[in-house]
Amino acid sequence: MPRFERRAPDGERYFPHRFPDGLYRVADPALGRTKHHSANQIAITAEQIGDYLRRGFLLRMRGEKSGQVNLIAASKIDTISGLGSRAD
Repeated sequence: MPRFERRAPDGERYFPHRFPDGLYRVADPALGRTKHHSANQIAITAEQIGDYLRRGFLLRMRGEKSGQVNLIAASKIDTISGLGSRAD
């Protein structure tokens, strides 16, 4: 399974954030200014992340150092194939 990450300009790496229910969250960019609201986000499995990113959805990701959880645009997320998945 591919791994997804974002490297911020300051060098911090962000990885998909798994919520307590074991799922990840994506947001539809078509929702505009309300896409970040939890009620407007979709819970998905790790296996579904790539499909949603290809469709342009944003993904909740957590900073490796800061622990900050942000909604990241698909265009800023790198897909790394063949390295396994990060489970956190």
